[in-house]
Amino acid sequence: MPEILEVEMYRRAAELVVGRSVRSFQTNDAIVVRDGPQIQSLVGSCVQEIGRHGKLMTIHLADGSIDLHFGMAGRIIVDGRSPIDELVYGASSNDRWIRFGIEFDEGFLAITDPRRFSRVGMSQKTSTLGPDAFSEGLFELAQMRLPSKGSIKGVLLNQNVVAGLGNMLVDEILSRSAVDPRRDISSLSGPKIRKVFGAIDVILPELLERGGSHMGDLAADLRVPGSRCPYDGHELARGTIAGRTTYWCPHHQK
Repeated sequence: MPEILEVEMYRRAAELVVGRSVRSFQTNDAIVVRDGPQIQSLVGSCVQEIGRHGKLMTIHLADGSIDLHFGMAGRIIVDGRSPIDELVYGASSNDRWIRFGIEFDEGFLAITDPRRFSRVGMSQKTSTLGPDAFSEGLFELAQMRLPSKGSIKGVLLNQNVVAGLGNMLVDEILSRSAVDPRRDISSLSGPKIRKVFGAIDVILPELLERGGSHMGDLAADLRVPGSRCPYDGHELARGTIAGRTTYWCPHHQK
């Protein structure tokens, strides 16, 4: 699933189209593409900037902006190439799954998604999203949004608290912070919560450099029954927390 790191990789790839003018849009998939007529009205407009907030990427054109959310398996293709050839737990690349496309005066950009959970629509000016997980001073920005109760894993997955974190990143963050994902946030001390947010600041740039959310110490190949903790060798526990399949080490995560 594309988390903040994958969408940042998409954003960087999409910067190639800045300065190009739109020749046509492919908006015929009504499940994925909302606001098709409004998007079509932007034909002829020039791309000014590619933005991102959390898992949401925005194409800013001279006459309007288009939001792209990549769902569970969405990938971006720019001029025939994708920054990610294949998503972990997703289908392999296939052009027949193009759900949205932009033809420019030179080149094109498209979203492929075999599961059709991606969403494309005109940008909304109001948003309830929390601060972007890459934000400087993230803890201070998110502090007022923290709920008084709920599992720490559920809190970190809540996009209204912090925008961009997904299942694999949250498991990695809590593993390195030595925090049991089942712990209620009300049971965590202030310094412990700060430690969790400090881990976010370290892990995101590190895993972006490594190549994505699946490249953590608690890597994708460890997310299987019977696997062992990369830090102490104890068997990992597996369960459903906040509606998501979760792996953690009962020995060092307390």
